[in-house]
Amino acid sequence: MFVQLPLKIGLRQEVCFDTYIAEEESVAFKLSQFQKSLADQYSDESFYLFGEAGTGKTHLLQAACRFVTERNRASVYLPLADASLPLIADVLNGLEQTPLVCLDDVDAVLGDRDWEGALTNLIMRAKVLGHQVVMSGRDEITSWSIASSEWLQALMSIMPIALKPLTRKQDIVMALQRHALKLGFELPIEVGNYLVKQFSNDLQELLSVLKLLEQASFVEKRRMTLPFVKHILSIT
Repeated sequence: MFVQLPLKIGLRQEVCFDTYIAEEESVAFKLSQFQKSLADQYSDESFYLFGEAGTGKTHLLQAACRFVTERNRASVYLPLADASLPLIADVLNGLEQTPLVCLDDVDAVLGDRDWEGALTNLIMRAKVLGHQVVMSGRDEITSWSIASSEWLQALMSIMPIALKPLTRKQDIVMALQRHALKLGFELPIEVGNYLVKQFSNDLQELLSVLKLLEQASFVEKRRMTLPFVKHILSIT
């Protein structure tokens, strides 16, 4: 049975490969290969991006969807851990016809026989058609409890990429500046340094602050100067 998706899940405005920064060269290289694979419309390579919260898994999956969509190919993004979506395993039936399927937080359905069967079918059928499946999760595949040989065979065709959180201040500020440009404004380096000092190294928290500042800048028609940022943060 093919289950029609009940709603369109939008991509965040600023997500793209340009706004993602990897500190380790080995990770940057693997992500470069990932992007090259997406650029090849005949590629049947599939990937699993894993790492702790805040490492950019959702960002990269949505960036992948945007990347292929801009090249006039269809894609689907499904956040499997989103409790607000009425997702059942049958939602995957027929998705192998889509050139790129991105499944976020696959951990949420592991251990469920119906979901694992549907994932197995999706991965294997997509490969036959020359299409790609990209999944994300917290733990590496070798730590999963794999009950069936079919599921194991499907996972053996997946290339894993371990993601790491940003730790260097200059890289975090650079990530903020790249996101700001995609949102339509420039973020001076002194403002970026101030935000990291005032809040934390948690990029997701900082991006939430950046969105708040973007809205305030738009409403008040002010540039993103340090005095303006200090004023806005003092009244929120």
